[in-house]
Amino acid sequence: MRLRPYQKRDAAVIAGWSTDERTHALWCANLIPFPAAAEEFHAYARRAEEEYGNNGFTALKDDGTPVGYFRLGINPDTDSGFLGFVIIDGKERGKGCGEQMLRLAVRYAFEIAGLHSVALNVFDCNRAAEGLYRKLGFREAEKTPECFAFQKEKWGRIRMELVVADL
Repeated sequence: MRLRPYQKRDAAVIAGWSTDERTHALWCANLIPFPAAAEEFHAYARRAEEEYGNNGFTALKDDGTPVGYFRLGINPDTDSGFLGFVIIDGKERGKGCGEQMLRLAVRYAFEIAGLHSVALNVFDCNRAAEGLYRKLGFREAEKTPECFAFQKEKWGRIRMELVVADL
């Protein structure tokens, strides 16, 4: 697996991974309407880059097929980063792609960007993602209960952090 900067042509592929409304909400907190269209995804990606300095990365299998995506925002004042919009192609889940992609993301954050910490948010009902983040060394830093409504559900948000000194 390798990472490369997000490209506009990735938008249609990534938007297609959001196949049901609940998974979509878990991934993007409904910041992009469901069903996601390539144009909407790309517009959001550009807006996030321009307004917040978040850069998108696409994870590719060895044959060049996109299998994952995430955004990394960097705060140079605190040497910290924030991972967001982490998603893996549904056909690739459970095969280690998420772990591989996130290991590369963390490596990039610490070894190339020179960050001291990386944080992310995960909804408390997304146990698989939370378990993966814990496996990679992320620790709970803050929990906000019932802060997001999805249909008749109320989801809490867990902010998790990984500090380079903990590796």
